[in-house]
Amino acid sequence: MFVYEPTNPNLILIHLHGFASNVSGNKVALLRERSLKGRYSFFAMDMDYHKTTTTRTLEVLDALLAGFSQKYHEIWLSGSSHGAYVLLNYMKFYPQRKIKRLFLFAPSYSTLDLTLKELGEEKCRNWLEGKEELHFVECETGLELTIHKDFAKDILQRGYEIIRGGEVYFPELPTYDIYIFHGNMDKVVPVEHSRLFVSKVKVSRYVELEDDHRLSSAFQKLVEYYL
Repeated sequence: MFVYEPTNPNLILIHLHGFASNVSGNKVALLRERSLKGRYSFFAMDMDYHKTTTTRTLEVLDALLAGFSQKYHEIWLSGSSHGAYVLLNYMKFYPQRKIKRLFLFAPSYSTLDLTLKELGEEKCRNWLEGKEELHFVECETGLELTIHKDFAKDILQRGYEIIRGGEVYFPELPTYDIYIFHGNMDKVVPVEHSRLFVSKVKVSRYVELEDDHRLSSAFQKLVEYYL
């Protein structure tokens, strides 16, 4: 499923939802509503991250951006949690095309490491080696998830973790604007990760809020003010 609103011929915002989410969520609805006022054209699609690898997800994203860059003069990207993780890796490893702004909401910088800490390395051992799929119940949503057997192996081989061992692996001086929003009551992605990232990477704006991982209280106001 996808959402596409071509309401602005010059600018498009492309949004990537979180790991255990889809385009039916509140964030997509609010961004779509904003686009209908002509602020920007809008696109979002179900990514199904857990059914494939990060490399294949990035290849699909690159193909989409190649097409949209032919139609629009400027591209903004936004991502929530693991969606932000994918976007950071896109900006790190792929040509940036016409991308001018990057909006990251409670971004994950270390999806694999966070998964291992939640489930324990023993449960994940065969998955880490690409021998079997990983089955678990997602802590925030209660959804039962099955993650592709090559998901972890792909991350390790390609170096997709943005924060590893307390170090940030990302260009210090990006050529585009980065806006990061993170709740200090986030129980999924520690807010300390964003604090570390912005201490090493130049960002246009970092906003820390009294909110949870979903930015349940603040997201609508953030959209109205920044997007």
